Amino acid sequence: MCHLWSKWQCKALDTELPFNNWNGVVYANAFKDYTLTMYFQQAWRDKRLSYNVIPLNLTLDNRVADQLWVPDTYFLNDKKSFVHGVTVKNRMIRLHPDGTVLYGLRITTTAACMMDLRRYPLDEQNCTLEIESYGYTTDDIEFYWRGDDNAVTGVTKIELPQFSIVDYKLITKKVVFSTGSYPRLSLSFKLKRNIGYFILQTYMPSILITILSWVSFWINYDASAARVALGITTVLTMTTINTHLRETLPKIPYVKAIYMYLMGCFVFVFMALLEYALVNYIFFGRGPQRQKKAAEKAANANNEKMRLDVNKVHLQGNSSHCLCSWSNSIALDRLPKT
Repeated sequence: MCHLWSKWQCKALDTELPFNNWNGVVYANAFKDYTLTMYFQQAWRDKRLSYNVIPLNLTLDNRVADQLWVPDTYFLNDKKSFVHGVTVKNRMIRLHPDGTVLYGLRITTTAACMMDLRRYPLDEQNCTLEIESYGYTTDDIEFYWRGDDNAVTGVTKIELPQFSIVDYKLITKKVVFSTGSYPRLSLSFKLKRNIGYFILQTYMPSILITILSWVSFWINYDASAARVALGITTVLTMTTINTHLRETLPKIPYVKAIYMYLMGCFVFVFMALLEYALVNYIFFGRGPQRQKKAAEKAANANNEKMRLDVNKVHLQGNSSHCLCSWSNSIALDRLPKT
């Protein structure tokens, strides 16, 4: 409780975040921050407001909060926050007879969360909500969770599209700055990313496309149009998946696990297309041309040899014919004259 020893000094502030109707963690940017809507309640005791006339709690108009002392609580890792104002400003002031003030707000806040995405999408993240006093040091005010671990409720009922809340814990500590020591409360929750969405969105399409690229191995190498069209289609599809993923993820200096997986799929798809180019080169490239030229040269040599053999045979035939004619003439000359 908070005991006011003077107008602006307070000793021991009881701060609680019951989140009785926590609407959930909604990730506006799933890799830099998170947004949550909560009922944020703080309680302290101001003896100046105690009364003994009636033993009943008084619920005051929310505008009364502007006339009372309230702690200067703020969210340390806050990026953007606002108090809901429909139909009136969502503030509650409840006063107890002993001077205890219960101050409640319905707040939506966007808080920073530095995520490590090296194992994305198989990663687990730890996000915190830091609550601190802006101006009062520990000499003036103290924060602690009312009900210890039961100060925050409704966390187990939250259902998130990409994450599951595995665990959460409440932390109370003091931080020291150059201006003094300040009280701080932290709500730390552990998030585990749900893999089902990514199996259907990324893993299954990339696996099927990689297998589809291997179909070209069973297509005849003469069917160049079919093999080239299949190879180019699978390469372009993998490129589209990679491009879409790069657009949805933040630009960070390290490599994520899903990038390594998609790069491996892209290499397999590209090698399947390159395989046809290699086969085409082997069967129709420079090697077959050299073999064709060598075969033509050998055929020309054989033709030339056969032509020479034919000419030689003709020459031998003509020589034998002349010899026979000459021998016949000699034999006629040797016959006796009658």
